[in-house]
Amino acid sequence: MKVSHVLSKKRLAACVSAIAVGGTALPALAQLDTPQLEEVVVTGVRAAQENSVNIKRDADSVVDAISAEDIGKLPDVTITDSLQRISGVQIRRSAGEGTALNIRGLPQVLTTLNGESYLGANSLTTVQPNYSDIPSQLFSGAEVAKSQTASMNAGGITGIVDLHTYRPFDFDEGFTVSGAINGTYGTETEETDPSANLLLNWNSDRVGVMAAISHQEATLANYYSGVMGDGGWTGFTNETDYGWVSPDNAQFADRYTDGGVDINNDGDLDDRYWAYVGHTAYNRETERERTGANLAVQVDLGAGFELVAEALVTDLEDNDFQVGIANSDKWQSWSWYDATQSTDHGNVNTVQEYTTSGRRIKSYSSVQAQTAESQNYNLELNYDNGGDFTGALRLIHGEAEQERLNSYTDVDLANGSQWGVECQYYPDGTAGVQGDCADGQLQTNPGGYLGYPQLSIDYSGDNPSWSGFDNNANLSINGESMGDARTIADYLGDVNSYALGAFASENNFSREGELDVARFDGEYRFDGNFLTSIEFGVRLSERSVDNFEFDLLSPVNGCDVKWKATDVVLNGGGVDGACVAGDGENFYTAGVPTPLADLNPIQVSDFGSVSGIPTLWGVDPRAMVDVEAYHEALYPGTYRSIFPGRSYEVELEELSYYAKANFETGIMSGNFGLRAIDSDLTVLQNQVGAAQAYGAAAVDAGDITTERSLDYLLPSLNLRFDLSDDLILRASYAQTMAPLDLAQWGAGLSPNYVIDSNPDSDTYNQFIVSGGNADGNPELDPWEATNYDISLEYYMGGASSLSVGWFYIDVESFIESGTLQMELPDQDGVVRRSVPISTSVQGDGGVLKGVELAAKLAFDDFLDVPMLSGFGIDANYTYSPSESGNQGMDGQELPFQDNSEDVVNLVGWYENGPLQARIAYNYRSERVVGFNQTWGEGTLWQEPTAYVDASVSYDINDYVSVFLNASNITEEKETYYLEYEDQFAWQYEYEARYTMGVRATF
Repeated sequence: MKVSHVLSKKRLAACVSAIAVGGTALPALAQLDTPQLEEVVVTGVRAAQENSVNIKRDADSVVDAISAEDIGKLPDVTITDSLQRISGVQIRRSAGEGTALNIRGLPQVLTTLNGESYLGANSLTTVQPNYSDIPSQLFSGAEVAKSQTASMNAGGITGIVDLHTYRPFDFDEGFTVSGAINGTYGTETEETDPSANLLLNWNSDRVGVMAAISHQEATLANYYSGVMGDGGWTGFTNETDYGWVSPDNAQFADRYTDGGVDINNDGDLDDRYWAYVGHTAYNRETERERTGANLAVQVDLGAGFELVAEALVTDLEDNDFQVGIANSDKWQSWSWYDATQSTDHGNVNTVQEYTTSGRRIKSYSSVQAQTAESQNYNLELNYDNGGDFTGALRLIHGEAEQERLNSYTDVDLANGSQWGVECQYYPDGTAGVQGDCADGQLQTNPGGYLGYPQLSIDYSGDNPSWSGFDNNANLSINGESMGDARTIADYLGDVNSYALGAFASENNFSREGELDVARFDGEYRFDGNFLTSIEFGVRLSERSVDNFEFDLLSPVNGCDVKWKATDVVLNGGGVDGACVAGDGENFYTAGVPTPLADLNPIQVSDFGSVSGIPTLWGVDPRAMVDVEAYHEALYPGTYRSIFPGRSYEVELEELSYYAKANFETGIMSGNFGLRAIDSDLTVLQNQVGAAQAYGAAAVDAGDITTERSLDYLLPSLNLRFDLSDDLILRASYAQTMAPLDLAQWGAGLSPNYVIDSNPDSDTYNQFIVSGGNADGNPELDPWEATNYDISLEYYMGGASSLSVGWFYIDVESFIESGTLQMELPDQDGVVRRSVPISTSVQGDGGVLKGVELAAKLAFDDFLDVPMLSGFGIDANYTYSPSESGNQGMDGQELPFQDNSEDVVNLVGWYENGPLQARIAYNYRSERVVGFNQTWGEGTLWQEPTAYVDASVSYDINDYVSVFLNASNITEEKETYYLEYEDQFAWQYEYEARYTMGVRATF
């Protein structure tokens, strides 16, 4: 599949014509609305706050900002962490670091770099910004525009984040050298990670050259516990589903009836309970290595002309390692547990403690290895000779790549008899133990347990607690003895009890994107009493993304297999024409018997705050970090195989014009404008063809091309009333739009399959459908909204202000995620079951509204109190209720996905001479993560979070300072639940991190 990425000649001609029609051609070019910042000439906490206050005060719309306290010193670990200090901004974390963000509850946020589009490697296919690949030290600050003007790029529903890099003329004449080096210690990983940055600048007044580079390394604790999988791996159990329980089962004896089991002993069989495919606890660490470089040249050409050329290059390596325990029934039954603690909520019983009798206890190891690279280039010609015409001409080019490969191993403690694979057929010469197996067969795990071991997982406390490891692992599902008694803990502690059960690499992707922009902006100023200037411009852009998703297939006895597992029999799986392998009488098995002792085993005992789990063995996930090499070593000939339903190409070509009138009369000033957008959308999807065997994705049956035209007229009005020298009232109106995440246009249907391990099933040992995704629909419309803002701002001094704002966002068209039941065929093409499918649907509209309160106070500005000298605060609160149109299981209205109703930020700071200190608190109330998570009902929520960070620095002299930073001091956890707070889903646990370093500027 290929889409042309060449700028349209017709549209380029239209762009050039518009420039000419603008009158006097090039000299009229106007710089963007973005104020020209010089934040680096002042340093310190107070100076940074003063810059932010001035930016807000001077803006012609509702704007907030953050500024670096010194060169290379934004106040938090990532740019996202810093942006959360702005009212209305909500962020998400990965391994404890801020990554993605919302503004006023929505992720449809446009990111620009120095006023124009930026192509980020970690947001190639999404609208929501993700800045985890960008070293924060390269930036002087950022602005968040919450009310938009016609001259701003379209693409953000609730706001635009404009990142600012340093430029040569920001510095004094001559040479400037600034750098820092530091080490960061994690309390759980007990690793010390290095970081360094360096900036060199030369400014001769007419010519400036700047080069900056930053390198960061981090090893982050990122423990996980809870549901095995995600919301799609949850279900419901009825009390009539316990057909496997016999009358003499001691656990259920007092609740057993002919029709089922009265789980809560209330005298009926009418109750249903939340059920999970499995329960897990993982030791998890994330290793990140960021490198970024910024090069800028700035030349005063004379006669009012200025040339700027700059490049920003980023590189990220992000590896996620996890190893731990998983307990499941191997997809055989939802009723594989006893709800030993539960709560009746009327339509469903939540479960606080699961006592399981599952087939499988396994050690699970995985690696997610991700790289992200981006290059963004800007060539800019500005004109301002002090006359009536000013302007800018810009050319932008961006390239980005992102690749992710996963690898996982299921290492079984069970001997395989529980799902009928204790003995499997292999070619002659295959290494292994025959034991009691028939000729041609080998034992898949000769040291494994024989029974259905019983464990208890208690989610009722602050942290999950596991118990039951002293139970006999060799009892049948109904409690009868099955050989010598041996505890579960004994098996877990013996490396010879483990053998490889499954080995695979799936859900991988390789993405490439390009961005090209040509734009012209002009402004003509008037001396009239009302109309002060007219701004106008034309912009042509093309953005394209090629998303290739794939699995790794390996040749096994002549057949290409994704899941190299001891229950994958090479019999074709019921798929017509599929490859088969055997000796003429029996079929071979894909997963070769492999003792854990042969697979880089490590012992694990640290599961964060999860208690009760003894030491166990697992594959070292770091051994798999080179995913393809690791698979090639075990299965030579492994290759990438396309997943057609998830692969696509999207190209969005946009031509836009705008006109904006700036006016002023009396105490009122403002702007009115109109932006016209003409977009052409081209989507290439793959037609999903016939099924393939052994877990491989369906055949790519050809391309489906969809072309659409999307046209918009976006008016905006911003009013400012200077009620006094220090009191400003603002009001604004704007219509906004944002494109979709590209997968919502391009992705197709992609079912998931599992092996049917039930010997009594008609599809025993075949791949059966278990769920999937159907995210893509090229006919879905972009997000559209109408935004209203009113704010009152009071300025009390250079670094002090109070503000209150009200916003109302009428979202007329939006996309939401959910789950629906679909009847889909198993891999042999026969439809036998209905399964949950995650999908995107067009929402009917909704409303976001709220209030923002903010106080930036330097007490010296307005108080003559010695004990408060040098102290200040930066505090804000956002109240943002919303209505998505969805309802919960009890009929309650649900908010927009990912929106928290309450967000609080409180930063206290102190600056006195060489000493600076700050402590920051961030609170975010619960948020909806997804709708209809379990069989078409049930909402996934994240509990409220509260993070505390701090920093202190001391200037040894005018050139050198030392600093100490602390993040996540309270070691906050992120906990998720399904519908009701007592239905625990999963939990991430992050560590506290402490940084010590030295910074110097000459």
